[in-house]
Amino acid sequence: MADQKITALTELTAPTADDLLAAVDDPAGSPITKYLTIAKLLTLLVKDVAVQVLTSASGTYTPTSGMKAVLFILVGPGGNGANITNIDEASGGGGGGGTCIKLNTAAQVGASKTYTVGASSGNNTTITGLSLAANSGSNGSATGNTTTVGAQAAGGAGGTASGGDLNVDGERGQRAVIYSTTNGCGGRGGSSLFGRGGAQSGTAAAGNAGAAYGGGGGGAHTADDTDRSGGAGAAGVIYAIEFLAGT
Repeated sequence: MADQKITALTELTAPTADDLLAAVDDPAGSPITKYLTIAKLLTLLVKDVAVQVLTSASGTYTPTSGMKAVLFILVGPGGNGANITNIDEASGGGGGGGTCIKLNTAAQVGASKTYTVGASSGNNTTITGLSLAANSGSNGSATGNTTTVGAQAAGGAGGTASGGDLNVDGERGQRAVIYSTTNGCGGRGGSSLFGRGGAQSGTAAAGNAGAAYGGGGGGAHTADDTDRSGGAGAAGVIYAIEFLAGT
């Protein structure tokens, strides 16, 4: 060991794009030294980020030129608060849409992928060919005609998600409650990761719409024989956060 030494290396103080750098394959086996130009190495690096926001009901996602990887965030639409038509009735809020988050490489995406964005309750947000899905929240239910103090109606279940590195269910909608023969409230809509649910309604009030993206609609209440609509769930969305290669 005494006669061995580390070979001195010359510092590269002014590199140019065509300078060579050593790269070692398979260091655990039989290494083979290869060389890369600095310019070639830079093509392996991320230099920028682009974002595509997909909101149309359906279409084709085409990667931005130079995309090396893309983080997809899919949000399903929120469920609706139930409509009420009886003399005395209240309804629960709709569930929030589910969220699917997945990092895909350019090779996995290919030239393009078709997608669907759920615009309303019951329609899911998906990317075909990648098996990514963020599902709609369910609609709330109604108490039926009742003045029974404490009567309740369930909110809709939150939407599920599948295929992602992270699959996050939407929040369940809040219950409706009858407080007395004349008072009550509709349930608050459930939230998604990206949109709050419609606010809880008061006595004799229509439901409030969910906030974008994926918030569930709020429920309604009536005690005067006036039909009232539950709030609509907010539409879904797809975010495509693209990591671009250096040039």
